[in-house]
Amino acid sequence: MFARHGLPRAAHRQPQAPQMIAGSSVLRRAPGLLPSAVQKGRLVVSMAKKQNSKKEGAGGGPYSATVTTPVTEFNLRANSFMREPQIQQFWEEQQVYERLVAGNTGEPFTLHDGPPYANGDLHIGHALNKVLKDIINRYQLLKCRKARFVPGWDTHGLPIELKVLQNLPAAQRAGLDTLQLRERARQYALNTIQQQKEQFKRYGVWGDWEHPYVTLQPEYEAAQLRVFGAMFLNGHIYRGKKPVHWSPSSRTALAEAELEYPEGHTSRSIYVAMPITALGDKLPAGVSSTLSAAGGKAAFAIWTTTPWTIPANLAVAVNADLDYCLVKMQVTTQ
Repeated sequence: MFARHGLPRAAHRQPQAPQMIAGSSVLRRAPGLLPSAVQKGRLVVSMAKKQNSKKEGAGGGPYSATVTTPVTEFNLRANSFMREPQIQQFWEEQQVYERLVAGNTGEPFTLHDGPPYANGDLHIGHALNKVLKDIINRYQLLKCRKARFVPGWDTHGLPIELKVLQNLPAAQRAGLDTLQLRERARQYALNTIQQQKEQFKRYGVWGDWEHPYVTLQPEYEAAQLRVFGAMFLNGHIYRGKKPVHWSPSSRTALAEAELEYPEGHTSRSIYVAMPITALGDKLPAGVSSTLSAAGGKAAFAIWTTTPWTIPANLAVAVNADLDYCLVKMQVTTQ
């Protein structure tokens, strides 16, 4: 293992520039970001100089000069709060994600983000959601597919309007008309999108952050109208009645997820007679004649644990596959 002049062969090797292979691209090392390559001969000389500079009794004991430790620029501490921004800046400057997508030769893989609301800073739920999606996206990149993650934001609805109203004095809130509220909500949503975008990038999530979809964009709204028009022409859209939850304070409909019930509240269950206003033609003849003979006093007996919903009730649901009893009740007054 020795060369012609008696030197180790390793001493004749030229130092190799470190490289990082990502997909089909080779990215050069960014200075100060990755550990520097140290030639074997230089490493031995550095260790010798380090040992010769030690004196007995200095730096820990009489045997400290006999400990041969490597000399490296690789930091023993993670220093994540400093290193992560440097690594992410390296990704952005070198366009690592874009070059991987362009260089991979597999089939396209597109993951559209289920859009978060643009109504505030991120929380742990956002982190869990985006990190799991990023794992899927990077796995597809490792399979040499053209994996594209398309971020998006939902900018319509009550959560954004409430944030706008909460930041205004009561007098100013009362003076807002519908168009003014929409414009304030639009500006608030656009500002929040920029804040959330930087926070998502700080999570280390790879994606097409420069070309997200936003539900307030005119082209997005136009696409929604085209889809709705096609559904209408195909007969999937009709006008009908549907019970919805309503917020008197916000003056808007509420989804099931937006309902909150007070802790410790107890509601009395009640029985109610809901009057029968008309008889259908599918009733058996005997049942129909009996109910008609009641003279408008026939009713459905219902039981409910939510008595506050009774004033808004307009109908009673029945099941064609269940058996019902027709009972005559005698009412006595005292």
